Amino acid sequence: MIFTSCGKPAAPVQGQNTDFSMGTAITTTLYGNSEDAIEANLSAVSECLASVDQDISWRMDGSMTALFNENHEAVVGDREEVYRIALDVADKSGGAFDPTVLPISRLWDIGGEGQRHPSDEEIREAMADVGYQAVSLKDGLLKTEAPGVMFELGAVGKGYGLTAAAEQIDREAVSGGILSAGSSILTFGTKPDGSGFRVALRNPRGGPEDRIGIFTLTDLSISTSGDYEKYFIEDGVRYHHIMDPSTGYPAKSGVTGVTVVCDTGLEADALSTACFVLGVEKGAELLKTYGADGLFVDENHHVYLTEGMKERFSLLADSYSVEDIIE
Repeated sequence: MIFTSCGKPAAPVQGQNTDFSMGTAITTTLYGNSEDAIEANLSAVSECLASVDQDISWRMDGSMTALFNENHEAVVGDREEVYRIALDVADKSGGAFDPTVLPISRLWDIGGEGQRHPSDEEIREAMADVGYQAVSLKDGLLKTEAPGVMFELGAVGKGYGLTAAAEQIDREAVSGGILSAGSSILTFGTKPDGSGFRVALRNPRGGPEDRIGIFTLTDLSISTSGDYEKYFIEDGVRYHHIMDPSTGYPAKSGVTGVTVVCDTGLEADALSTACFVLGVEKGAELLKTYGADGLFVDENHHVYLTEGMKERFSLLADSYSVEDIIE
């Protein structure tokens, strides 16, 4: 869809398109001065997103990830970065983020048609096949000697896809844009009026339209992991979809949501997941390793910000209070 302003020939042009990729709707909004250029760049984004999905999704027959899960090795070629960064964050987070957690997440199937609370015995059996340390990546070959270990990039696929798609955009023809996959968003340039892009932070304990605050961003990626996206409640306990690979249960770190801002969508996705599992203090230490900034929302309605996040976030909700990160 292209929206053109009337008047002078050089009036800004806005174009928007929505693709379904990596299991979610991804909306791309671009700004420029040429309808043809906007259309061409929207098409390039769509083609790239489809290609990424086909290459890395474990659900796609013939994808690199599916081949690894079937044959215990796969040549990852041009997609090596997503596997390398996933393993790097797994290592630096001490396994808080683990791309081999599929046996556990599939067992719980939270948000799916078969979601349930598995037995302790089932969880122990599934845990035997979880462990990023069993996977190696060398010279473009992803490999494991453990036949039960499987790779799953659902936690980082959207961010990686957005970054890859944004690299296909002609920045001389497109002055700015925002690519949104729900909890993963990428921004570059500015809006026609020169302002940055405003991204709302959802209240983890409110409705879909309830907001804690607003981020103002440009030339950055942002990712949020929260226990409100997919969950069920059983006997008064909330069981959400973000698994702690060390326990086989949904993570319990005292936080209800974590937002990470950094240069790439891939790292933002991986770090927000890892920080949700680690909690405020350990998560903040991990962010320093990558030069990223974060915001943590805890169960007591406290919002913790890293130094660099303070200038990007504005609090809206009176029921929450902003704190500094504990050093």
